[in-house]
Amino acid sequence: MTSPAYDSHTAIEALAKLREADALLAEGVHRIMGIARDIPGASHPLEEALRLSEQQAMATLEAVEAAQAEVRAIRATNGGFIDARLDRLDECLQTILTSQQGQDLAGQRLKKTITLLQAVEQRIQDALHELGALAPAAAVTADEDTFTGERLDQGNVDDLLAQLGI
Repeated sequence: MTSPAYDSHTAIEALAKLREADALLAEGVHRIMGIARDIPGASHPLEEALRLSEQQAMATLEAVEAAQAEVRAIRATNGGFIDARLDRLDECLQTILTSQQGQDLAGQRLKKTITLLQAVEQRIQDALHELGALAPAAAVTADEDTFTGERLDQGNVDDLLAQLGI
């Protein structure tokens, strides 16, 4: 059986990890949303990234279909003028390029959000594992000020988020 001092120390470490996970999640989501200046009103980064990705995928598909139609029309032009058709084809290609850039942005946001959530999940799992090793009585004897609801030092949060690329 573990000593009460060890149990108290383990509880303190587990609660510190939970505070760290809370700080990472709060600050990380705030930063991911802040990165999204090009998506006005983004308040839910995952939903916004998925919505943007779906919109851009549809725009890309429509532009490809329109470009294919223009290519068929150009081929069917027997010595006629094709400048207007080439202009339309150029517009379609520009739409495809713009859509792919939007999809890239959405993918970057999703990747950062998933990385953040995985880091938070790991810290929560570590804390729960440590707390699970404690006897219920030992968890109650942990110092009263162990979990005050205070945030981690901003420098620590910044360092952790920088390691995650956020």
